[in-house]
Amino acid sequence: MVEFNEAYFKPEYRDGFYIEEKMKRAWAAQIEVLEEIRRICMKHGITFFADWGSLLGAVRHKGFIPWDDDLDIGMLRGDYMRFLEVAPLELCQPFEIKSLYNDPEHDNVKCRVISGRHMNFDRKYLDMFHNCPYVVGIDIFPIDYIPKDASKMNEQTKMIELVMSVAASVPPEPPYSDEVLELAAKLERTFGVSFDKKNRLFHELKKLVDMLSALYDESCSKEVCSMIDLAGGWDYHVPVSCYSKSMELPFENVTIPVPIGYDTILRIKYGDDYMTPRQCSSSHDYPFYAKQEQALKDVLEREYGREFTDDEFQKLLAEEIKG
Repeated sequence: MVEFNEAYFKPEYRDGFYIEEKMKRAWAAQIEVLEEIRRICMKHGITFFADWGSLLGAVRHKGFIPWDDDLDIGMLRGDYMRFLEVAPLELCQPFEIKSLYNDPEHDNVKCRVISGRHMNFDRKYLDMFHNCPYVVGIDIFPIDYIPKDASKMNEQTKMIELVMSVAASVPPEPPYSDEVLELAAKLERTFGVSFDKKNRLFHELKKLVDMLSALYDESCSKEVCSMIDLAGGWDYHVPVSCYSKSMELPFENVTIPVPIGYDTILRIKYGDDYMTPRQCSSSHDYPFYAKQEQALKDVLEREYGREFTDDEFQKLLAEEIKG
């Protein structure tokens, strides 16, 4: 368990942005998830890197970007698939992994290691996660190889776009129309796959997207990217040499591995002036735990038959955490 001085959890302003105690504890809880991932990766010789905003945070802030609430890492495709294989066997309780290959309800190409399935006020859990009762997790992005041959890259991108367009037209749950079933059958014939009929079609299509993203390896590539982002229009080609080694940089109370070519990566993704902080809205709801709190508040209001003010609810939360 990572040690944090209680002073760390005091609210503060960083780069003019206010960070409350709950967010500090959520950050610390995510670092515990990071350390569990690190333990498994070290045991199995798997390399991972800080990615996206977490890479920027490590380089620019030596930790989380003040207005960010999550931690992202990436793995080259071979390491990513190896991690998906060993993590379900290696993760200690209460950690879990959710991926396309072990959770039929997980429809994202990236996998996620989480601290549990629901808010938890058990003292053992709270002690383990620095009095953070929320479900926290880390997204792990596969980093895929781009073929040197531009025509092959364009063909791969078009295949992914095709499957994604079909997925966009598929209802989230069965039954499916004859038209949708025929589209699915055509994809099976085109790509030589067989969809698992026990799973939702949307889920199977996302697995096909992941398969198509992993068509090439290092032997036929000089660049890497997130194929799902490339197909979505984010043209972030990064030289594969940027990921040839990793180095450790400070990240809050620990260190985190970053790609040796982090400067090139950050310039490609965020521009040459990436070291200049610019507060911007997140691509997801901030803070992430607001939805979890609202869900618990809804349950309590149904049980008690009355509404709680925000102050009342936050007082209840604090009392539960204090025990």
